Amino acid sequence: MKKIFVQDKATFKTTARTYTDAGFLMVPGRVSKTGTQKYLRKELGLDGDPNAPVTVYRPADEVFNADSLASFDGADVTVLHPGELVNAKNYRKTSVGLIRGAGRPDGDFVVADLIVKDADAIKMIEERGFVELSAGYTAEYEPAKGTTDDGTEYDYIQRNIRINHPALLPAGAARAGRQARIFDNQPKGNTMTKVTLDNGRSVEIQDEATAALVSDHIDRLIKQIADAQAELDKRQATIDGQAEQITKLQAATADDQITARLKAVTDARARAEKVAPGVTFDSIDPVEIQRQALAKARPTTDWVGKSEAYVQAAFDMAFDQAETTDAHAEQKRKLAEDGAKAIKEQPKPAYDSYAARFTQAKE
Repeated sequence: MKKIFVQDKATFKTTARTYTDAGFLMVPGRVSKTGTQKYLRKELGLDGDPNAPVTVYRPADEVFNADSLASFDGADVTVLHPGELVNAKNYRKTSVGLIRGAGRPDGDFVVADLIVKDADAIKMIEERGFVELSAGYTAEYEPAKGTTDDGTEYDYIQRNIRINHPALLPAGAARAGRQARIFDNQPKGNTMTKVTLDNGRSVEIQDEATAALVSDHIDRLIKQIADAQAELDKRQATIDGQAEQITKLQAATADDQITARLKAVTDARARAEKVAPGVTFDSIDPVEIQRQALAKARPTTDWVGKSEAYVQAAFDMAFDQAETTDAHAEQKRKLAEDGAKAIKEQPKPAYDSYAARFTQAKE
């Protein structure tokens, strides 16, 4: 399996902000999440259309693996992604803090304790709403198509996840959808969150956690409707195909079709009698009649497995040979009759002499 560096996104709820005497911000964050995520093929280094999406499954036993959770401890915090793993060469330019301690499971998420030390980064959190998190990590991708418990199909399974850094992102940048949102970026006051319903109308909800739940519920309903419509479309396609088949069958039973088919069967039987005289035919399918004739005329060949085109070509050749043989036999018969007639018409002595040679009679 190839190890690839990717960036995954979730969100954290800033309800436990504390500041040290040195002015550092200490806050827990939801950094990683189980379930499925969509990626572009180019993000995972896969062949094919680089912009084609693939679905990756992050099973709980991998996300909550002890070694994976331990990799959170000491991971650097960045503002946005540096475009590569944080390392000794870019550390001074990218790191604005770190994670203290290992990650820990929290429902579908992994929660970690962040310490943000850079004053500008703290200001971006407080004033510009950089409160969403995106995990930068390495992982291995196992090609494995399957379906999760909630019915989501996936193409790969993510394994051996190792965290390199969490990046602070502005609102709306999270990969995890509407759950990846700011919950409490203004601890001293309440904020109103606008939720767009499936009918297009927008309402404002004061509690952001409730707003997230409402939005997620609407998303699930929309997905259920889309899945139901897809199933209806699939069934309609089946019905349309059956209707087309019925139309073809009806056309095949029309008078002119019946007449044409009877002629085809009659012609096939007549020609087959030439190829295999005396054979009994138990089919009204011209091709099957040809197979039966060939099976008698050339029994060493397995005609059952041959294609229609092959059978028809072989039958035509056999028929032509039979016609040629019959023509030669008729030609010889006529020559014999003509010869006998010519001899009978000669003067009697000559005829008697000719006959005596065959009967060994003495003149």
